[in-house]
Amino acid sequence: MKLVLADDHFLVLDGLELLLSTFDFVEKTAGASDYPSLKEVLGQDEYDVLLLDIHFGKFDGREIILEIKKKYPEIKVIALTSYSDMATIKSAVNVGFDGYLLKTDSRVEIEKALKAVFKGEKYFSSQTQQTFFETQTLKPNVELTQREKDILQHIVEEKTTKEIAEHLFISEKTVETHRGNLMLKLEARNIAGVVRKAIMLGLVEI
Repeated sequence: MKLVLADDHFLVLDGLELLLSTFDFVEKTAGASDYPSLKEVLGQDEYDVLLLDIHFGKFDGREIILEIKKKYPEIKVIALTSYSDMATIKSAVNVGFDGYLLKTDSRVEIEKALKAVFKGEKYFSSQTQQTFFETQTLKPNVELTQREKDILQHIVEEKTTKEIAEHLFISEKTVETHRGNLMLKLEARNIAGVVRKAIMLGLVEI
């Protein structure tokens, strides 16, 4: 398989490339230390798996994965991080990571993860599995009305206020009121923040 490693720490990148070069099933590896270089690397070849640091320099991996998956729907993405808390794992699950590894995981764990996601399976390292299963029954601490959920879904689909109003047979003023309520409930300063938090909390379909 062909792999891409995305981490803003050069020591991590070098160490991972050295480790992965010892796997007999790895045909090629490429590294990227920032998002612009990652986009450049992804455009140069057809890669199978991306190991992506969740806190990738100035970027949040949970946000850029959406753009990556949209442009390269076949690529599998594994979160590579030092964070093992429930909130981080849950948000990674919600935005579509295919696997979750800690930077302290063993060579065996990394090999298992790569082979599993390559076959289309989800993989979470043994250190994070318990937390992962807990997230399956954990409900987001945000209570939305059905109308707010409907409007939120349309917002994520990039519908305008007028389009939402026409689709739901309500006034544009009512849509704006619900937008304001969503911003308050999701503690977002703008609509982009509403969309980001809604996706991370699994409140909408993407």
